[in-house]
Formats: sequence, structure tokens, C-alpha cells
Amino acid sequence: MNGAQGESQIGVVGAGLIGMSWAGLFSAFGYPTIVYDPNLKGQNEALNVINEFWRSLDLLFDNLNNKREVQFSDTLYDLKACTFIQENCPEDLVVKKEVIEELEQIVSAKTIISSSTSSFIPSELQRACSHPERVLVGHPMNPPHLIPVVEIVLGKLANQETAKRAISFYKSLNRIPVLIKKEMRGHLANRLTSALYREAVYLVSEGVADVEDVDSVISNGPGLRLALLGPHMNYHLGGGDGGYRYYLEHLGPSQEERWKTLGETPLTPEIKEKLIKGIECQNVDTSELKTKRDAGLIEILKTKKVNKL
Repeated sequence: MNGAQGESQIGVVGAGLIGMSWAGLFSAFGYPTIVYDPNLKGQNEALNVINEFWRSLDLLFDNLNNKREVQFSDTLYDLKACTFIQENCPEDLVVKKEVIEELEQIVSAKTIISSSTSSFIPSELQRACSHPERVLVGHPMNPPHLIPVVEIVLGKLANQETAKRAISFYKSLNRIPVLIKKEMRGHLANRLTSALYREAVYLVSEGVADVEDVDSVISNGPGLRLALLGPHMNYHLGGGDGGYRYYLEHLGPSQEERWKTLGETPLTPEIKEKLIKGIECQNVDTSELKTKRDAGLIEILKTKKVNKL
């Protein structure tokens, strides 16, 4: 189950929520990992976070026995020996391009630079790169150490050898890499979740339901099915013996009627405040909720594995 093959050292740029989750995953699977952040906080606190991720991964994979201690640095040059770098800078194109440009001056020409960006397409990151063929998007879903999908987007300049190496690396971490066939803003997962979120905001803004009820309907309704099967396969089952063809022929028209009424609400200050109050009035302990969410994700992932879903 442990990795430590193919790539000799992994670099993580950015010690935020996503970067630390990645670092916990890489190190848990036996890869020597170094985290760079110019505003690095106390290392003891960072190591406590890594240990928390390790505990979750041990529950999911029945104890990983080849963990490597994570190193931390506030100097980008310390990533010089890395063969694979996961970039997690703030979602600012100028910042990301500057960091990638700096990295190119430090690391080997064969080092892969994979960006976790959810906002930018790889072609934007590859412009002006001296070795654009090794720069790609490897987009996770939060939290990366638990949610297995990784979207691989090559853009116009990354090559198939880069894709092959990236896919092999992510697979060694028990991830599910999906090679996106065409670059598009938001990639695949975020476009799908944004479509759902846009309607969730619209329903609240129109007074159809409040924030809590919208969340409840999703998490206790279609969200349960979607945790196990995607929309196409779910509707295939919805077609009974006739499958997807029957569903589309007989229930497709009703889908199209609903599509016509789907809304779009700008995130004005007033709407933002309404959404925020909808969360605040529930008096949620965020730390406790996160712990419960992660425990639930582990159980779902175990169920999917047992049932081969």
C-alpha cells in the first residue's frame, strides 16, 4: 500500500489547508516530503496537523507503516532536489506564475510541477515557462488526503510523458486520477459542484427554502446516491429495465423543463449576508463538524471499497 516509488522527493508549495493535506498524504505513503511556505508558522503546530491527517489515513488504510517525517522550509531553494512538486499558492494567477518561474530556475528540467489550482487552466500557467511540457494541473477536492479523485489537466503544452508520470504517482497514493480531455475553467469537479451551488444559492435567494433546508435535502437525498454513483449511472438505474435509454426518452423532457427554470443569482452583499446568517444561526462547532465529516468520509470510502463502487 505504501508508495515511495518513481519519485524520490516531493515538494509542497504552500502550507495552507490543501498543501498540508497533500503533505500528510505524501508522507504517509512513504515519500520524503518537504513543505515550503514563506510565512511558515510554528513547526510543532504543523506537525500536529500532519499527525491528525495520518490518524485518519491509518483508519482508512488499516495502518500505513512506511511514514516519513515531513520537513518544512521558508526557502524555495530547499526544493531543489524534488522530482515532483505540488503547488498550492493562493488563487492568484500572477503569484502562481511567479512561483513557477522561480521553481524553474531551481529544480531539474525533469521535475514535474503540478498545480492544485481550481481557477486557472494549465495553458495560463505554462505561458513563459522554460519547460512548459512538465507543468500541468493536478486538482484535488478538499481534503486531498481523504477524497481520492485528482483531475489531471495537461493544457496545450504538457506532454504525455508528464501525464503518465503524474498518473503513476497519484495512483501510488491510492488516488483516482482522471485525465481531463479538454481544458476548461473549473475543470470537471468544480464545474459540477458550482452548478449545484448556483441553484442552491438561487433557491435561498428566492425564498424557496433556507440555507439549512437546502443543505439537508442535498445531504440526505441526492447526495447519498452521488457518493456512490455518478449522475449518469444513477439515471441509468432510474430507467429500470430500460436503463439510460428509457430514462432519457421518457423522463428527459421533464429534465429539460426543469433546466429552463434553473436560476442564477449574483453574489451581492445582501445575498452573501443572507447565506452567512443561514450558517451562523445554526451555531455550528466548526472543528467538531470537520471531525465528524472526515469520519463520515472514511466510512463512505470503506463502503465503496468493500462494494467495489
